[in-house]
Amino acid sequence: MLAALPLYKFLGGGYNYFMKEKSQKITRAKELRANLTPAEAKLWNCLKHEKLGVKFRRQHPIGKYFVDFICLERKLIIELDGDSHATDDTIKYDNARTDFLTGAGYKLIRIPNSFIHKARTNTVRHLQAIINGEIDAHDYFSDKYDLTGGLKK
Repeated sequence: MLAALPLYKFLGGGYNYFMKEKSQKITRAKELRANLTPAEAKLWNCLKHEKLGVKFRRQHPIGKYFVDFICLERKLIIELDGDSHATDDTIKYDNARTDFLTGAGYKLIRIPNSFIHKARTNTVRHLQAIINGEIDAHDYFSDKYDLTGGLKK
């Protein structure tokens, strides 16, 4: 019978390598938190201090990625997408990232920055409904949400 290996040995690195990588991720997460985009800052004001009834973290590392916002309790990730997410290379990167995160058991919501700037109240209201289990998180914003604040018909 095989003995359980510590995570750092299982991943192929020594303990010092593992701790250095963890330290680098923490440093990078702090940098990202200190430099939120305007849309991230606006949404964070709506999510922090459990305003929607659950705790969110911002710029949280998962694997090699940093997610914009995460509720660990619900395994729910919120990603804000700006104009830079419309290029072919970025779309491929985002798709690989989405596959990794959903493969790890997370629900992922992608919201265009314009929704935060133009319809933040309605966006947050729909996020609350997703958190409460009233509507499904899967592609809700990209498929069904209208910038004027209503559902697409």
